[in-house]
Amino acid sequence: MLKSKVIEILKSFTPDEMKRFGEFLNSKFHNKNKKAALLFELLAKHHPVYENENLTKENLFRIIFGKEKKVYLDASIRNLLSDLLILAENFLSQIAFEKDKFNMTEKALRELSERKLWGVFEKKLNSAEELFKSAEFEGETLYYKKHILEEIKSSNIQFADDLKMYKDDSLIKSTDYLAYFFLIKIFKIINYISFQKQYNIESTLNIAGQILSGIDMEKFLEYVKTVSLKDHDILIVYYKMYNALANPFDNEKYFEFKTALLDLDSLFAPLEKYGLYVCLSNSCVQKIDNGDENFFKECFEVYELMFAKKIFDEHPGYLPMTAYTAFLISGLAAGEFDKIEKFVHQYSARLNPDHKEDALNYAKSQLYFYKKEYGKALECISKTDTEFSGFKYHLKVTSIKIYYETGDYDSLHYASDSFSHFINKNKIVLNLLIKLFFPE
Repeated sequence: MLKSKVIEILKSFTPDEMKRFGEFLNSKFHNKNKKAALLFELLAKHHPVYENENLTKENLFRIIFGKEKKVYLDASIRNLLSDLLILAENFLSQIAFEKDKFNMTEKALRELSERKLWGVFEKKLNSAEELFKSAEFEGETLYYKKHILEEIKSSNIQFADDLKMYKDDSLIKSTDYLAYFFLIKIFKIINYISFQKQYNIESTLNIAGQILSGIDMEKFLEYVKTVSLKDHDILIVYYKMYNALANPFDNEKYFEFKTALLDLDSLFAPLEKYGLYVCLSNSCVQKIDNGDENFFKECFEVYELMFAKKIFDEHPGYLPMTAYTAFLISGLAAGEFDKIEKFVHQYSARLNPDHKEDALNYAKSQLYFYKKEYGKALECISKTDTEFSGFKYHLKVTSIKIYYETGDYDSLHYASDSFSHFINKNKIVLNLLIKLFFPE
């Protein structure tokens, strides 16, 4: 049975993509290697499994090269498979290119400008600007695209009418949009780095962080406000998000972010809105990790708000395990047992099937503990097998509490020793505990 990288790519193709790839290979513009097209036809007969015992390099060689070469040459078929791999990758690039309307428009504009087709350029430019008229902000990439478009416009004016260049503000707009893109991107990365700590991963920003620390954001935002109130309002939400996450012990910064997001969330497209509310919830979790138990109720209310607004419906995959866990823990800590039972019943089915059973056992163990049904809680803990660090930490703590409550001191001693090793190996958790119990 044949094993090849090109077959791994072909396995991912839908029937329609297989048809299009065949057309791609038979186009002299894309491919002049007739043997590569023939190889694809032979492989396509086995789509999508490619596990037939007759599918071998020797058989393929005999059909493709048999009339030319009487003796099997492994290098010939390997080279042909390599050629087909390159063509398959080119086809994937073509698919990606066609999906991105802006990318196609950008390349056309640059080519039109280079060919000095000014009239056609202006018409194409107007159609490109139509792509940005969506009422909802879809993310920082929009600003990057606007930067590119203004840069192309400025470059074209330089060649088409260099006198007009000195009166045009395209280059200024281009740099403004690039700055907006940079700031939002960095603010998001800071949130991601903060989120990584839940998985015992320590990261820091270097050059970007130094650049950010040198910017007077208040002054910058005042400037943006004079240019565009909408852009100002978009940026202010991300800036408030950054402030909340960068200052985890300043509750005022958190509530400023929350207020700004609630007031301005209509500006954002659904998926971008989802990301911002996740950042708000992460800020709550950050405060809880730092020992502020008052934020259990706040965190629970944020997640209730997210479910009420159907924020998680925009998530492209399964319900995130972090959201499931945080809602559960914050709800139990806030004493919302009935709501949590309803939540577990309603939303567990939306988790990744690979982890659903562990998540259910984890949730039940916490519910049973709060109900003081310790035997059932321990039974669920014993069934939970997961690498998710949030589970590990809470389950170890829950076990220790149960052994203490039931007076099982032998098990308590064993569990405490195990927990001590876990803490020592987990530097992030250890540092959090040190900050919690030994503040400077």
